[in-house]
Amino acid sequence: MKLHQIRNATLILEYNGKRILIDPMFAPKEEYPPITKKAWPFFDLPMSPKDIIKNIDAVIITHLHIDHFDKFAQDILPKGIKIFVQDLFDKNALEKEHFNNIEIITSEGVDFEEIKLFKTDCIHGIKAVVEPFFLANGMRWEAMGVVFKSDNEPVLYLAGDTIWYDGVKEAIDIHKPKYIILNTSGAEVGMSEKIIMNTEDIKELHNYYAEGILIGSHMDNVGHAAISRADIRQSEVNEYIYLPADGELMYLE
Repeated sequence: MKLHQIRNATLILEYNGKRILIDPMFAPKEEYPPITKKAWPFFDLPMSPKDIIKNIDAVIITHLHIDHFDKFAQDILPKGIKIFVQDLFDKNALEKEHFNNIEIITSEGVDFEEIKLFKTDCIHGIKAVVEPFFLANGMRWEAMGVVFKSDNEPVLYLAGDTIWYDGVKEAIDIHKPKYIILNTSGAEVGMSEKIIMNTEDIKELHNYYAEGILIGSHMDNVGHAAISRADIRQSEVNEYIYLPADGELMYLE
């Protein structure tokens, strides 16, 4: 198994011989207006979008926020490429953009080329607090995580845009992953309300499931991030989470 950290939440997972692109955001540096102080993404992609999508077998889009799927990815991806989404709403939205090979991942699992994909739940921030902000900006609150299983690879859990809560515990209890990818920039909206994990969430997860190998993603490229890789490396949680650099390729056994 190989995991290629591209930028932000964009990853390529090579799993059971298949190359799966996750949450493609291909905007050039500083394309989007400031959320707080400056335009974002803060850094360029480590390679061209054309190179990123080369030999991709499928795409997983955990939700349709711009930092997980943007117009630049939409324009370059082939319309017939296999895409997995969280629900019918997102499927319909992509079909309106002329993508025509879309499947919904379920909690019971769907099959893809001898890989089983399971949807897991997320809390993308406390719903009553952050959903009005999302809706006011034309975004949905809903997001998903995904568990990857096959006979030839260890179990991997992509937790997605979520904070630490009982649904993450449940996914861990059910699937017993060896590797867990966490979105860990502590991104915030509104009145400093976190919508993905921060250092405290990482600590809670590790304390609950110390045998999990943690990998931190969704770092250093969005305007609403509250913590950076440097912040995590200077904290106690640095001992039990690995933070790949943009462009870094990891070999996972």
